[in-house]
Amino acid sequence: MSIDSYQFANLGAHEELLEDLRSLESRMKDELGYEVALIAYAQEAQENNK
Repeated sequence: MSIDSYQFANLGAHEELLEDLRSLESRMKDELGYEVALIAYAQEAQENNK
């Protein structure tokens, strides 16, 4: 697996998914005691099939 085969996932049109990520980040901060940034990636081959 090469990191070159991944790119940022475009979640801009999916506000519910973005809110889910924000909620999980907040929960993780509460439980872990430090901030966590969740980043969504898509495999290039999967993205090209859409």
